[in-house]
Amino acid sequence: MFLQNAGRIGNVPKKKFLYSRKGPWPQPSPTEPLGTAPEVLHLPWQEVLDFQVHIGLRYMRDLFVCGPAALVKALGFRELPEIPDDALASALTRGLYSRFLSPLDPADLTTFGVDPSDGVLRYKIDFSPIASVDPYEGMYVAPTITLLRREGPTSPTFAVEAVAIGETELVLRPGDGPSWELAKYFVLQGCSYGTLFTEHPNVHFPYDTINAITKGSIPTDHLLFQLLHPHLRFSLVLDNSVLQSPASVISEFRHTIYDPFTARASDGLMSFFIAGYKGIRDNAAYPGYRYAESTATLGLPPTDYGRFLESYFGPFHWLTQQVVAAMDDDEMSYCEEWARWIRVWIESFPELHHRHVDAAERQRTREKLAFALAVMLWDVTVVHSTDHHDFATDIPVEWKCFRLRVPPPVARDGGTVDRGKLSRRIDLFKSHLAHRMFFAPTTVTKLIDTEYDFGTDALRAVHNEFIERLRRVDADLPSRGIKRFIPLGEIAASIQY
Repeated sequence: MFLQNAGRIGNVPKKKFLYSRKGPWPQPSPTEPLGTAPEVLHLPWQEVLDFQVHIGLRYMRDLFVCGPAALVKALGFRELPEIPDDALASALTRGLYSRFLSPLDPADLTTFGVDPSDGVLRYKIDFSPIASVDPYEGMYVAPTITLLRREGPTSPTFAVEAVAIGETELVLRPGDGPSWELAKYFVLQGCSYGTLFTEHPNVHFPYDTINAITKGSIPTDHLLFQLLHPHLRFSLVLDNSVLQSPASVISEFRHTIYDPFTARASDGLMSFFIAGYKGIRDNAAYPGYRYAESTATLGLPPTDYGRFLESYFGPFHWLTQQVVAAMDDDEMSYCEEWARWIRVWIESFPELHHRHVDAAERQRTREKLAFALAVMLWDVTVVHSTDHHDFATDIPVEWKCFRLRVPPPVARDGGTVDRGKLSRRIDLFKSHLAHRMFFAPTTVTKLIDTEYDFGTDALRAVHNEFIERLRRVDADLPSRGIKRFIPLGEIAASIQY
């Protein structure tokens, strides 16, 4: 209701631009202007109100309704579970965490003493950025690099061969007793922080630039606007709340009851954001953010999780190809300017040349535009929802290890691990509450119910066919041997949690 009335003043008809072409607009992050994605700080009141009604009130409800349930679960806590080696390997490679799989760098070969000519397929999972975190007193973090062996290029079977832990990169292997057992908890801790502060932010924040520039520069009757608008709802306010609100789960206030983290945002947690967005030189695990320009650069892991995500890309690309093909020259000229403004903030976004070029270049521009649009729509719907769903349903709260209260091992012959001292009840309470409030999916608008404001029967037929293609992907997953990581009916239409 609120967004539908944006641009109306009294009895004046709806204007051509959503907010009279007066914003919103991206600008450098006030927290990390040189190392993280641009932010949108000045938000239309209509979007703030829309967010508060549909999502903000839900946070308040969950705080009071789910708080007691989290307390009951925390009171029943006695110790963190034992982590068998095969269970760790499975957790690292079967789902969301497989996004961290990366090739070994020369330095890793030296660290682990690996001979690259032995013909064994190996990967690493690297959480070295956590070394910059300064945890609260009595809590501990440790950088880890995990070495994994895979049975074959398409095999689902991996084995953990070793973990290099700490600033000294102490190499521990299965059979190294209590030190090995303790190291596995720090690996899981790295997975949690890496997910929330490295991989997942690149699913959220770069698209705020496209969101804002679309709303601020594209006419509401433009096919580009009509295609994107249903997938832009809630995202700007949500992301601004995460990064700038005093009540954010990424808090500067330790006593926020739903903040499960081991440090304040300013005490090193932002180092993960920077590593994920800006990258780390000579580290294949942190190449830095680039807007995908082909299916090979979508950043998909070489696992069933990647196959699931890739399965849904085709319908989006088909949809955007049909819509872009229907754009006239005036609309394509707007797209050229739209892309130019986006490239000010996202340098890797494709250049789109339409004016003053020949017919062949115009066709290439349409192809690049269709792919770029498919990347965004697929990311803010399928990728975002699947990441949340897997993090919430496949990884138990007790395996997230946000807070560890035992120092990491510094030698192979460490003492006995007391799993009852690794975390406390308050740590589990906060983790359970954050799980329900922020990590578990809470869908407001569904992808499958998306309505586009297309004005022609031909494009309305395209929309119907797009929905049918999504349904076919979902139905065909079992026959293709791909796990359904999230049901189609639970995928959100935008970033809304």
